[in-house]
Amino acid sequence: MENVKALLNTSVADAKSSLECQLRSNPRLALSDAQLALDFMDSQEVTGAVHKSRRAMLRTIVSKARKALSH
Repeated sequence: MENVKALLNTSVADAKSSLECQLRSNPRLALSDAQLALDFMDSQEVTGAVHKSRRAMLRTIVSKARKALSH
């Protein structure tokens, strides 16, 4: 959960950079962290322009991780 808190409490660019690095070394963990962050944002009904771009970035990471895990 600490990873998820860090993803939500940093800039979108920093979160993206962290997740992309994690994606290269451990796609399963990247998938888990990104999905947990999305689920948390949904449960808290987090809105706003910054959060729209954060959600888009997280969805992209989830997609990339699923693709990496399927190969």
